[in-house]
Amino acid sequence: MKQPQIVDASEVKKRPRKAPATRMIESLPPGLFTARDVSEMFEVNIETIRRLARKKNSDGSDAFVAPSKAAKTGELIIWVYTPADVEELAEYFGKKIPKMKGVK
Repeated sequence: MKQPQIVDASEVKKRPRKAPATRMIESLPPGLFTARDVSEMFEVNIETIRRLARKKNSDGSDAFVAPSKAAKTGELIIWVYTPADVEELAEYFGKKIPKMKGVK
């Protein structure tokens, strides 16, 4: 491994950088939603949405299709939800489909 060059901190120009996951989320095409977006739509805790994504039926099959998509760059993976996924969760929650940003 190459040894790093040590310099005074005052010589380093500080540039605020967004985390790779943040940049990926901001670049998602319209109509795709993160677990956080979906939790806000249904006004539930994000852990509820994550738990439903892992939920299994008694036969071991997935209880939900959602999330049906994933955004992937290298080893970074972000699970994303489509409008159809949101419809599936709306049925589970017994609510009408919330107005979704990015979808007409």
